[in-house]
Amino acid sequence: MMNPERSFPVDDQWDLLVECGHGLALGFHALWVEGDDQEELARLFRVDPGTRLDCDAETLAGTYSGLPAMGIWIGSHAPGWTHIFVFGLTLSHPAISNLGKRHVFQMRFTGEVGEGLEPLYLDYDGESVGEIYLPSEDGGYMALPEYRPFTAGLISDEDTTLEQDVHLMWCLVGRITGRFADREWWAATRTFYRIPDGAWED
Repeated sequence: MMNPERSFPVDDQWDLLVECGHGLALGFHALWVEGDDQEELARLFRVDPGTRLDCDAETLAGTYSGLPAMGIWIGSHAPGWTHIFVFGLTLSHPAISNLGKRHVFQMRFTGEVGEGLEPLYLDYDGESVGEIYLPSEDGGYMALPEYRPFTAGLISDEDTTLEQDVHLMWCLVGRITGRFADREWWAATRTFYRIPDGAWED
């Protein structure tokens, strides 16, 4: 386990997002979910298994123009953690609330439009646990003080840009989960599934 108070990635996380994300720098909704069983997690999202596509980010971007109505792109993150980019789901969508007794960290970035970069949201067993904010120079508010050690040195203030804040937030979640994003992470093949219309109407 990395030391949360001293760990920083080799690569700027925003630069990697721009270079390797194939459009995800324009906006994304990402989950870091406790657990390694990706097939079980996919079932909990009620995906259509017939739409399965194992692909990298470039293939995904080239195969689907624009965001799908609802879908997930899921793959391994680090031991004990699965990473999922979700499309067409709200923060409180029942598909996310359906993930059971697991810690689920949600990061949402809407680019220059809307909220921009939101706090890091933590859910467990379908319920919101709280929000984790990047600290300001004066320390700032921390709803979940047990995560404060992970924020050491990740200061966001009026002088940091939106892009720098995205980098800092990815650093934060990387410290919590034990792995920062790097080129190998971004080049990995993950599995895309569509979530059928009506899958969550009950």
